[in-house]
Amino acid sequence: MSNKAKERWKRLEALGAKSEIPTPEGEAKMSAVITQLAEPLLKQHGTNAQRAETIISLTVAAWNKSMFPCDKQPFIEKELIDCIIPKDGNAEDIGIAIDVMDMIAERREELFPNLRKVIVDYEVDISGGRLNLNVTSAPVPDID
Repeated sequence: MSNKAKERWKRLEALGAKSEIPTPEGEAKMSAVITQLAEPLLKQHGTNAQRAETIISLTVAAWNKSMFPCDKQPFIEKELIDCIIPKDGNAEDIGIAIDVMDMIAERREELFPNLRKVIVDYEVDISGGRLNLNVTSAPVPDID
């Protein structure tokens, strides 16, 4: 097993995962969900591999943020922005990241309002002009 795969399993085990379970038949694959949510941005702004990867990262961040209760989302958003935008990043970069995450959250609500999974790991591979996304996700328990 490669070092990358070992690191991935360490993260998954820390979340309590015992093994990977394939997506049940008829259930949306999270890689397809994320790609669909990001599609308008990828078409308009994904002109190179770095931009496409950034769009996917922001889409994953927005998806995971939306799995938290509304009152926790501003704190989660701040934490995500601190991780995504370099410390010397400018206000415009922060504004763009927030706008992208808000747009993704709106699309998620429109397209996948009842899909409750958190993305615990993902890998983007772009080669030959083709984007391949592998996603590992886990169900989010309903919070009453």
